[in-house]
Amino acid sequence: MYRYLLAIASGIVFACAFPEYDIGWLAFVALLPLIVAVVRTRRTREAFLLGWIAQTVAWLMMVPWVVRVMSHYGGLPYLTGVLIFIALSAILGIYGGAFAAIVHRLRLGDAFAPWLLVPLAWALVEFARTHLLTGFPWNLIAASMIDYAALVQFDRVAGPYLLGAMVVLPATVVAWSITQKTSAGPRVVVVGATGIFLLVWWGTGLMASKLFVRPTGGPQHVAALLQPNISQEMRWDESSVIDIFRKMEAMTRQAAASGAKVIVWPESTVPLAFARTPFYTKAIEGISREFGVDVILGSVADDPGDQARLWNSAFLVTGGKTSGRYDKIRLVPFGEYVPLRKMLFFAQKLVRAVGEFQFGTNTRPLSGAFRYGPAICYEIVFPQITRNQVSNGANVLVTVTNDAWYDGTSAPRQHLNQARLRAIEGDRYLLRAGTTGISALIDPTGRILQQMPMGREGIIYARFETRDSVTPYVRFGDWFAWLSLVAVSAMLWRRNAVRFGRR
Repeated sequence: MYRYLLAIASGIVFACAFPEYDIGWLAFVALLPLIVAVVRTRRTREAFLLGWIAQTVAWLMMVPWVVRVMSHYGGLPYLTGVLIFIALSAILGIYGGAFAAIVHRLRLGDAFAPWLLVPLAWALVEFARTHLLTGFPWNLIAASMIDYAALVQFDRVAGPYLLGAMVVLPATVVAWSITQKTSAGPRVVVVGATGIFLLVWWGTGLMASKLFVRPTGGPQHVAALLQPNISQEMRWDESSVIDIFRKMEAMTRQAAASGAKVIVWPESTVPLAFARTPFYTKAIEGISREFGVDVILGSVADDPGDQARLWNSAFLVTGGKTSGRYDKIRLVPFGEYVPLRKMLFFAQKLVRAVGEFQFGTNTRPLSGAFRYGPAICYEIVFPQITRNQVSNGANVLVTVTNDAWYDGTSAPRQHLNQARLRAIEGDRYLLRAGTTGISALIDPTGRILQQMPMGREGIIYARFETRDSVTPYVRFGDWFAWLSLVAVSAMLWRRNAVRFGRR
């Protein structure tokens, strides 16, 4: 029974490392109870169950805002929203079960060296969560470190997977010390080496956080991040369309007259198709031409030959013309499309035209006064998207989002923290405009230089520099995650081969 209590405790501590609770240092010990419980169980099946319980509890605590999205905005009965939330948490808990099963199958013993595969197993599972099924890399453990500037800088080396493994290492060392009967000598060596590792990690990260924030010597530019504070209900009210358009036009003109070089709108603020609404297009192109500004705005785009084919897009207006469009690559399951929609006949549409959106494919930057690397809302949690954009030449990152769905919950802060990781990985300033918040200017070390909280209307005038540096993560990608896959797979094969030989 105590093993199940340890698993539950692990899930609670894990969740507390993220907003709503935001006690980031708990991530260092969050997996300790689970690892101890798994090592002391005899069967892989029970180990899987323990891991599943731990992470299901964690997800139940981290994403209760799913109920609000499903019931308040999605039109589902409240009970149905609760059931979907529980089902989502249980499905995500499978990754915790996979981690625990891998740790158990590694058959860890007294020697510490094989225990180093435990952090690699965690990195592997998070990498799998990024890509399998629809992919959901929300709240990777690296995001819990975002407010510790000296510790989070290693994110630029190999992305969130290496950083996640580093976070899990201390819990692994303590679990080894608790569960294995070893002499004092090896304990002193392992604990001492871990202490040195943590000190080097902190020291080099501290230097990096000071180094990478230094100005490059290039010119500083001003971007206006518009936060109109328009509710979902207002956007869905057809009688409010013109009022919303006029409000955005006025804010854009105000920002341009104040000297902004770039003006960033939130995601799909005006509920009209920008490219095929003449007065809308003419007004924004006119402001761009009059003031010599770039305007990046979110809007629905369609196929002129088939208006049933829609994209969630970001348009760039520069030099008085609409010169480019970025289509969202990672769509929100059940929000912008319904996976297996013929089987899931009960799934109602959660946004207008859900199930109709097409997947974008192009990660080329939008080129105007600068080379913008856009991400639309949810897809900023995927490190591969911004990495590809920086690799393709983006010298500033831009995120347009609509977090009005999550107002009053921890989701906007969780979302923002993950955007901060993308700024570090790419070594770029990140400009974030949200419909109701949180709009922010983020520097290349992940620090928030300016922000506007949820539920407030206004404009952030953000001073930023363009950058052309290339981080190891941008250059080499997810090499650590693939290394983890090879190392863990090799050890599992070896353990099974030895066991088969004994039989």
